[in-house]
Amino acid sequence: MEEEIKTSYISYVPGPLALRVISRVHQFIFKASRGQIGKRVDGLDILLITTLGHKSGKRHETPMPYFTHPRGYLLIASNAGASTNPAWYHNLLHEAEVDVQIGGETFRMIAQDLKGEEHLRWWQHLIKKQPRYATYQATTDRKVPIVLLKMNEGDPAC
Repeated sequence: MEEEIKTSYISYVPGPLALRVISRVHQFIFKASRGQIGKRVDGLDILLITTLGHKSGKRHETPMPYFTHPRGYLLIASNAGASTNPAWYHNLLHEAEVDVQIGGETFRMIAQDLKGEEHLRWWQHLIKKQPRYATYQATTDRKVPIVLLKMNEGDPAC
């Protein structure tokens, strides 16, 4: 029998419109300060990921919580427990090469969707660190994806 995970982290999750506004303001401040303001929010380290829109072809920047991984960084596509995956996740499924800003540094990275046992192992690790993600998973029928960002070995800056 699985143990139910409870958390007191989440008492209010903004709706989709509020999340978009908060994200845009955060993105502006993060970029204007070269990653010095907004690099840590609510106990989470934040990066700025730039994806290429799979429909529009335009660049989209999104501030995202991240976690360290031996081969790079992990992102959780929770979308705050919404019934659909976030747009940035759909974008990187179509174009895995992304730009990532951490603090004042920018890197070209390759996104890999974790599957199977690797997803399960990291999911268990991440929800122990941040139980809020278990709460998000409990509010949706979809399996919340985890993305590994790895350095792009073909990038001369790496």
